[in-house]
Amino acid sequence: NSMLGKDDWDGSDAVRPYTPMSDNSMLGKFELLVKRYDSGAASQWLHGLEIGAKVGFKHIKFNIKAQYPFEGKKTITMICAGTGITPMYQALWKLLGTPGDDRQVTLLYGNKSPTDILMKEQLDEWAAKSAGRLKVVHVVGMTPDPPPIPGWETTSTYIAELGWVD
Repeated sequence: NSMLGKDDWDGSDAVRPYTPMSDNSMLGKFELLVKRYDSGAASQWLHGLEIGAKVGFKHIKFNIKAQYPFEGKKTITMICAGTGITPMYQALWKLLGTPGDDRQVTLLYGNKSPTDILMKEQLDEWAAKSAGRLKVVHVVGMTPDPPPIPGWETTSTYIAELGWVD
């Protein structure tokens, strides 16, 4: 579920895919989450626009759909990192906002550091108000993992709420 955004920041007509954050009930407009990258032509251009500026977007008609493919599932585990939160956010919006839906969701969300966590306040608020239906686990790693201990197949990983997990 993505839309193609086009910029003319440097005359190159950079085209990038973006997944809307808003759900399909928002008619005539949509919301995006765009992380600014120092070397990103499109993200730099979008962040430099004035509020209310017009931007060209197009979509593939069959690709615009509600992120809600969970029929027959009672528990769901979502795994994402960085800006990969956008389709998960859209699915969570639908799951948590559908009356009578009682599915349990665990979201494992990885980022380089706590300051890189996108939408943290909203996700944590949803978890707090979900009556236990949503558990958000923030996984952070500020540097590359050290080499594994001889004989180990994996290395330690730090999970923000739980501490060290081997």
